[in-house]
Amino acid sequence: MEARVFLSPPIAANTPAYRVIAAWELDGSVPDYEKHPSDDASGFRRRQRKKPRLPALTIHRYGGRLIYFWFGMRFASLMKLFKRGHYSFTLNCVPDTLLLVLWSPVNSLLYRISEAKYRRKAEAVPLDQAPIFVMGHWRTGTTLMHDLFSVDPSLAYPTTYECFFPHHFLLTEGTLPKVMKVLLPKKRPQDDVPVGFDRPQEEEFGMMMLGEGTPYITHAWPRFGPADSDYLDFEGVTAAERSRWARAYMWFYRRLVLKHGKPLVLKSPANAARLKLLTELFPDARFIYMARNPLDVFPSTVKLWRALYSTQGLHNPPYLDGWLDDYVLDMFVRLTERYEADRHLIPPGRLIELRYEDLVKDPLATMADIYRRLDIGDFAKAEAPMRANLEAQAEHRVSDYDLPPELKRKIIERLGPYIDRFGYRQAVMGDGERPIAAAANPVHEPQTP
Repeated sequence: MEARVFLSPPIAANTPAYRVIAAWELDGSVPDYEKHPSDDASGFRRRQRKKPRLPALTIHRYGGRLIYFWFGMRFASLMKLFKRGHYSFTLNCVPDTLLLVLWSPVNSLLYRISEAKYRRKAEAVPLDQAPIFVMGHWRTGTTLMHDLFSVDPSLAYPTTYECFFPHHFLLTEGTLPKVMKVLLPKKRPQDDVPVGFDRPQEEEFGMMMLGEGTPYITHAWPRFGPADSDYLDFEGVTAAERSRWARAYMWFYRRLVLKHGKPLVLKSPANAARLKLLTELFPDARFIYMARNPLDVFPSTVKLWRALYSTQGLHNPPYLDGWLDDYVLDMFVRLTERYEADRHLIPPGRLIELRYEDLVKDPLATMADIYRRLDIGDFAKAEAPMRANLEAQAEHRVSDYDLPPELKRKIIERLGPYIDRFGYRQAVMGDGERPIAAAANPVHEPQTP
């Protein structure tokens, strides 16, 4: 399904005119709102990353190089992906694309072998341990929360390898990651978070590798603008497509349960807009919803998509400036509104709403409170590993951003209900901004034991 996102430029993405302009555009730069350390505190400057000098048939990828997600697809799904983009590869992406074509039949073969060996076990595995969903808009602290849960020995999580190679991880996870780890960078292109095949990952990537609808498919052909945005919340998706997506999700989930044998902690930001489906599939699940100051979330999300659309695009540079800002804001509004409309579907006592700013003030006390309130288990067994995890990340620093006044005002106006309910009104209001009355029931910090 095409995105229900209105683009601000007069020429919309994914049209012949847009493609001609993009093909002949000379400036491939991809600026963001990140501040240089030398920037004046009150000044505004969009950060411009200098393009390095590279050999022929290579491309500067914003944030560094990252292995293509698409290496996890089977051959048929990959061919559908190529057709969807009208085979509009740029010359600098052809070498990696040829490797995709050579590797994808291996995935198809390994899938058949894996299913022959594990299908009956996966279909018979008991689903008596309800999952925990960590959700919230991108860049709200869901990764930090997922990482903290990941060190609890009584819980499990989908690994990066399992999400990138969902078809055959049961068969190959013990061998292929050791061979392919040399292809991964040490840190994510959008921030300083470590990367590894054994680290926690979003199951959304697994759904994309299975060929199911997801807004993440935009990564492949970013010059054409947003794609599959309706799969954020299934509004506009047919009942048959929704059912097929749910079956694929449970196919993947059963194999994760078979692999780990523990309660799973699942983290995909889009799940905040899918509560209707998730509460049907997992009526006993527990949910943690993360919120964060939208003036921090917005530019950080812009930076995230700029990095991933550059590293994952099958044509590059991605040329995003015509639509990315509007897309990020539209999806932010859409996700939060759908969450507000559907959160009542979660049974009492199974949802915690938490601000990122409160989590980082005292992570261990906050996690202890979450364990107690959601009855997750014995926090004492998780406390020491979590403390070590936090100490290992002590040097991590979040980026600083500076938004132009008009864009800041637009964000505040469109996300007013979110700002008020989660208590960000004072934080976002600056000189010249029009105040809006606070909501009657803003979110409160979790009570520590």
